[in-house]
Amino acid sequence: MSALYEKGTPHAEGYRDVDVSAVAGEQNEVRLVDVREPPEFDGLLGHILGAKLVPLSTVEQAAGRWPRDVELVMVCRSGARSGRAAAQLMRQGFQRVMNLRGGMLAWNEAGLPVVRAEHPPELQVADVLDTLLARMRELGGGVPASLPRGLLQAQGGAPTHAQLLCMLELLRAAGQAAVKDPGAWEGMLRECRDLLAVSRPESSAA
Repeated sequence: MSALYEKGTPHAEGYRDVDVSAVAGEQNEVRLVDVREPPEFDGLLGHILGAKLVPLSTVEQAAGRWPRDVELVMVCRSGARSGRAAAQLMRQGFQRVMNLRGGMLAWNEAGLPVVRAEHPPELQVADVLDTLLARMRELGGGVPASLPRGLLQAQGGAPTHAQLLCMLELLRAAGQAAVKDPGAWEGMLRECRDLLAVSRPESSAA
């Protein structure tokens, strides 16, 4: 057994949340289970070397063939779906189940190794902002595309990872009541959040 489980934070559902840095040091000692869909597994965020793809809808059936004492780390994009999978496994009698806190977003932002079908584009935070503004203009209506620029100007004008991350959350809240197509709006924010995760840190952008 690895020491990873002992480092985790207990969750009310019985599993433990573990940080990406802890998993990176023990990933060869546990079974990594990625519960995203196949296009996500090989998509922009990629996947962790050695992870097995088991989409969320198939976890319960697949787990019927796994030994109950195996150490499992569940992985998804942000930690939400993998948390649901971890809770399901606890109900099925597994004993040492963990959830990767922050998912592949956090893994990418930590600069940890990723397996991808294609190399991601070379992006800086400013490029992600430009993509956001372009997508907002394409969708039109509801939330004005001037909002992100106005927020940046109020904070000094130079976009940072933290500022843009905060901005995406503000836009999610603003768009819920204002946009004509909430699904498209959420898709835009999701796309930009993924791009932000693989963008270069400000310190290496020069």
